[in-house]
Amino acid sequence: MGLLFIVSVLLAWPTYGLSILLWFVLVVARGVFKGFAIKRREQAKNVLMPLFPEDLGFFFSALDVPLVSGYRLTEEESRQCGSHFVNYLSHNPSEAALFIKGLERWRTKGEESLCNPVNAALDENHLECKREIHLTAYRAIEALMNNNKHLKCFHKIDYGRVLEYRQRIEIEGLLNANSTAG
Repeated sequence: MGLLFIVSVLLAWPTYGLSILLWFVLVVARGVFKGFAIKRREQAKNVLMPLFPEDLGFFFSALDVPLVSGYRLTEEESRQCGSHFVNYLSHNPSEAALFIKGLERWRTKGEESLCNPVNAALDENHLECKREIHLTAYRAIEALMNNNKHLKCFHKIDYGRVLEYRQRIEIEGLLNANSTAG
């Protein structure tokens, strides 16, 4: 940002200060957009957190997350992974909508409230019909492992198998969509 200011000062001479004015406008606009994004993420997080009445570690443990052979996640690592998952959802509204769609799908008939995420993850896993819950989890794990290599809570997760599981769910979803459309 400092370099941009120096360039704008150098360009201000022939433009009678327009470049400096433009620089200030860009700085203010950038701050406003960041403020809106922060508010949106906080609002999304406030909507998502009540969906997890239990510890986030229980949710992450309920998922079928492939681990590197011989390793197990500790309770603290599971809780951290679950917390990162909720943060991922709050940054990605389309993924949050897909996750909520999955909770609606597993809702008990006649109930108004969404299904508990732990129960939805367990049901998808035990009934071997992994869809929205596991798909958003695998996408989150993939993104978090790619973009945050320093997160030690994900080091025991088998990245290659996560990609394989995600692709399998996406292909099954496409096949199911084609069979119902045709």
